[in-house]
Amino acid sequence: MKNLRCMLLVAAGFWLCSCSGGCSVQNKILQEESAASGGTQISVANWNLQTFFDGTKDGCEYKEFQKSADWNTQTYKVRLERLCEFITTTDADIFVFEEIENEGIIYDISNQLAGSGHNWNQKKFWNYSVFAKEEETAIGIGILSRYPLSNVKTHSMDIRIHSVSQPTTRYILEAQVSIEKKPLIILANHWKSKSGGEQETEIWRDWQESVLAKRLSELQQDSPTPAVLICGDFNRDAVDFVCNLKNQKGWQKDFGNTILRYADFGYTDFVDVNSLWFTDYGEYASNKGSYFYDDEWERIDNIMLTGAVRKISFSPSAIEPWASAQGYPIPYKLYTGQGWSDHLPVCAQIELYSD
Repeated sequence: MKNLRCMLLVAAGFWLCSCSGGCSVQNKILQEESAASGGTQISVANWNLQTFFDGTKDGCEYKEFQKSADWNTQTYKVRLERLCEFITTTDADIFVFEEIENEGIIYDISNQLAGSGHNWNQKKFWNYSVFAKEEETAIGIGILSRYPLSNVKTHSMDIRIHSVSQPTTRYILEAQVSIEKKPLIILANHWKSKSGGEQETEIWRDWQESVLAKRLSELQQDSPTPAVLICGDFNRDAVDFVCNLKNQKGWQKDFGNTILRYADFGYTDFVDVNSLWFTDYGEYASNKGSYFYDDEWERIDNIMLTGAVRKISFSPSAIEPWASAQGYPIPYKLYTGQGWSDHLPVCAQIELYSD
């Protein structure tokens, strides 16, 4: 088992983000709707930031960053400012980011927001952060939250039964959020990419699915059943999971729309969750995806729910400046310093309720 490299941060409290737009919400409206329904509503954003390295070359970066004369402290600062612009514009309660190099970037985000000139309001701060990545890997996962984070764990795999060696994979990062005395468990993912061939690498995404599903099965043994938010870049389209949609023959209404499988004691079991990419009628929730490749939309960045939590709304955030006027992601270009990410953020409003 590789050594754990995990960090939980509690910021000093100098942040404020009050702008609206993208998947932002108005707190007063949310409070009124939540009071009427008996639940608590929050907003969540997940985004693969596309190789978000800091300005110091320490040898763990991808080769194109190590060799580039165009990547330095100044170009990193510009990119950091863009990310903070996204955070303040989107104004979600919880952000989950994939492809962050290290915990120092989390501190830099805090400091950048502290000096951004917004009016000081303690209740609007993202005072809580967590970051984790495996040793000898280039990038990890970070979470920023307005609500306290606790019970941080990481889940990894060590598979040695195949004829080929397991490639480097990333942790599943788990953290519990306390929202007005209602717990929400976040399971943040970044699964194996398709580099090396989609079919050849699918076995490793299957194993990562197994690790995730096994953990969900354990959580579902708790009473009452906790609210769980599963999110991240799965490098697998939402429709390429085992789906249980109404427009498919054999649909079972008592299950969620997505089935996650896991191996246990020599047999395969499963848990069911609801992917927010699908409506109650088995259709896509948006005609856009989160990743545009080979002239087609892919829905590889996902938000799924299970337990005492339900969807209020969901969509990819396809607005300027991080998307084009046509709604396509604007990738970051190292040689020009322009762009944001080759993924779109996916945003949701969710409601926690008593089970």
